[in-house]
Amino acid sequence: MTAEPYWSWSAARIARAVASRQVRCREVTESCLARLDEVNGDLVAVVDVDAAGALAAADRADEKVDRGEPLGVLHGVPVTTQVNVDQHGCATTNGVRAFEHRLALNDNPVVGSLREAGAIILGRTNTSSSSWRWFTDNELYGRTLNPLNSEITAGGSSGGAAAAVSAGIVPVAQGSGSVGSIRYPAFACGVLGLRPTQGRIPCFDATEPTDSPPFSQLMSVQGALTRTVEDMRLALQAMAKPSDLDPWSVPVPLELAPTAPCRVAMVRSVPWAAVDVSVSSEVDAAARLLAADGYELVEVLPPSFEQVMEVFRAKAWEARNRLLHQVGELGDRSVRDVAGAMTSLAAGMDGDRYLELFARRTTILREWSAFLDDYPLILLPVSWRRPFPADHDQRGPDMVRELVDALEPSIAASICGLPALAVPTSIGPAGPGGVQLVAGRFREDRCLSTAEVLLRDDPAHTLRRDPPALMS
Repeated sequence: MTAEPYWSWSAARIARAVASRQVRCREVTESCLARLDEVNGDLVAVVDVDAAGALAAADRADEKVDRGEPLGVLHGVPVTTQVNVDQHGCATTNGVRAFEHRLALNDNPVVGSLREAGAIILGRTNTSSSSWRWFTDNELYGRTLNPLNSEITAGGSSGGAAAAVSAGIVPVAQGSGSVGSIRYPAFACGVLGLRPTQGRIPCFDATEPTDSPPFSQLMSVQGALTRTVEDMRLALQAMAKPSDLDPWSVPVPLELAPTAPCRVAMVRSVPWAAVDVSVSSEVDAAARLLAADGYELVEVLPPSFEQVMEVFRAKAWEARNRLLHQVGELGDRSVRDVAGAMTSLAAGMDGDRYLELFARRTTILREWSAFLDDYPLILLPVSWRRPFPADHDQRGPDMVRELVDALEPSIAASICGLPALAVPTSIGPAGPGGVQLVAGRFREDRCLSTAEVLLRDDPAHTLRRDPPALMS
């Protein structure tokens, strides 16, 4: 059919070819496994490979095609899941050595939805220890490298997922995020990363002894990383299946049709933050593309934007208390350092102030909802800074604070539980560039349609064809 290897194909192309019997699921799976063998030794993106299981699943998928049965939207498409979600028969390690043998008896709903959609799970991707860093490294598996530049972070906590997609191991990777853990790795590795509306994609891990604290419940989501917008639509369609296992799951119909140009609030910088000139330039370039397509761009700041980081202090206080307990028992050095820095971020916080900020979050969400009625889309950076060097957060509390301040644009959408999409816009010597699109609740469709405009001339430009050993 083509000289292009199957691993370089998009998920949509694979699914169409499988459905039309132009290619076998096993052929595609073998190609992606070969790519994994070629690049993963350097990357450490996929840390739990199930080649035999993937090939057996591919054979079953081929048999389903042969029988003429209805096929799911990702039928025959190789994907990965993270080690921080339950997958039957696999260890939900969350990047922690003490959980190396914590085997899941059932699938997390998002994993079950991927299987139901016909996806072929090749393996499990790396995450930061306890999934609480914007860098992917832990004492159990080691560090995930960025396929585009090994000197900069691959992001975290979904750094393994982002690296796997960027390097061509899979076209779709499941990721998870609370305060930028999908979008920041996508930004760092030059791929698309979708944080859907809180409640859009259900999540439940029976291996966790207790449910998460309040802010984590309201901010944590399951999402996807892909190289094309079309693939992101398919991934969202596959994953967005309500489940009674998640009380926050909301059965809102999924809109996938393209949306018309709209009024866009443009945020290129704020007076209180250090913003890289190149980051503002990426927003300017994206704004020009949207304006040429009929969008109305207005430079205006969403309400209470300057209060977002104060609310985040409550999240940091909540996480600090949980992390300090985990670190005391599990002792992962990288998390110990970050947990110590969180102590300084949450200085002066107590239960009363925590409750005040918890209530303030609702006020901010109400204000943003009204703002999004006037400006249905917000264009802003993923981070005020370009991707940081690897292990930047291990250089002391001041570096952690610098990182947190830089990620204010991503934290804002997380605080409000809104859908947000990281969109790659360039690749240069300093690393990839990108922008973020934020829409109203359950309006992922608006983010995706607008991203198509930004990527129209180069829809899959990030695909890395050279092995990571040849990286600069």
